[in-house]
Amino acid sequence: MSHDPTTHEFRFPDIGEGLTEGRIVEVRVVCGQEVRQGDALAVVETDKVVTEIPSPFDGEIVELPIATGAIVRVGEVVALIRTKTAVPAAASGAHGAAARAALAATEHLSSVVGKLDSAVGGLLPPSTEGLIPASPGPVVQGNGSSAHASPGAVRATPLARRIASISGIDLSSVQGTGPGGRILKKDLSTQTDGKPARQKLSMLRNAIAVAMEKSQTIPAAAVHDWTIVDELLKLRKAMNEGLKEKLGLLTFFIKAAGMALRKFPLLNSIYFPEKREFETHETPNIGVAVDTDEGLVVPVIRNSDSLSLNSIQAELSRLTSRARSRQLSLEEIRGGTFTISNFGSFSGVFGNPMILPPQVAILGVGRIHEMAVVKDGVVSPASVLPLSLVVDHRLIDGVYACKFLARFMELISQPMLFAAA
Repeated sequence: MSHDPTTHEFRFPDIGEGLTEGRIVEVRVVCGQEVRQGDALAVVETDKVVTEIPSPFDGEIVELPIATGAIVRVGEVVALIRTKTAVPAAASGAHGAAARAALAATEHLSSVVGKLDSAVGGLLPPSTEGLIPASPGPVVQGNGSSAHASPGAVRATPLARRIASISGIDLSSVQGTGPGGRILKKDLSTQTDGKPARQKLSMLRNAIAVAMEKSQTIPAAAVHDWTIVDELLKLRKAMNEGLKEKLGLLTFFIKAAGMALRKFPLLNSIYFPEKREFETHETPNIGVAVDTDEGLVVPVIRNSDSLSLNSIQAELSRLTSRARSRQLSLEEIRGGTFTISNFGSFSGVFGNPMILPPQVAILGVGRIHEMAVVKDGVVSPASVLPLSLVVDHRLIDGVYACKFLARFMELISQPMLFAAA
């Protein structure tokens, strides 16, 4: 680049959390456009969040070496910005730090994480098909001014853009049937000559693949058991009488797991295989696997042992909603020390869920069902909860895992032990 002190390279910032790259979902500016500090230059999808890249300066876009669908890596130039006056090196560094902080703490931006199609004015998850648009009207640009969408702009969902890019389809020749004329995945079916389009993994799906490959290298051990939950079901029914926000069964599981981890803290550890070291955390921060259109994400409920059941339920509902609309911030998905996979809410009795490294344990909760059990020598029906605990055997012995599971089952089968907490 030129040595002009008023022209600055803005590079894709390193926000930590292992981020190395992102996919450009939408470019919000063009060369020659004036921008203000904080205006959105582009929307990027990383393996954790979908967010806007804010400009670190007031100035004019001189070069824009990014395009929709392109992969941008940490340190690569996103834009060349010419300011009206020279920016001292120290100030430039401060602006870069501000940009990194803005990208890392997306919930504090004036924009909304997940807002992808400004021509429609609604929220759109990054790789799901169309939502009903908001009422028509002017579009708010990154600088807060109003404008209308460019007449030549092609509106399409990120999934449709991805398929079109891979298949070599010109989106300008496709008639969209989604809200506001947006092009959906199904609109591309006539463009592929009946052949299935080969698709790349989304950023989220790719992150899941990488995590599962790492998980497969863990020497894991599994313990399976079941416990009677008749008392839990009765208590939950009584507690939900008159409540607007009903308590789900997962709320009780999270509470019980948090309390059991207090007694068996080794399961609340992070393991570092390269150094053969581990850290045991005092506070249980329980990740909960949430199913979304693109795959599982794991938001974290912090201090689960000390929260009330109502507080856990409220936080669980909030995080689940944000997960399914791809609005989770980095802070809401990092720092987990133990995970619960409630696959029984869909199907399945027992399973071997995969540990999410660097954690050392995951609890799989199966489907509650009735079966004949022996009580005091008499066969009678009971509601039972199947459980599957998978642990990293490098750190956790089988006996220790069984003791934790026994404590969890004690709390679940006698919920009055913790319901008042």
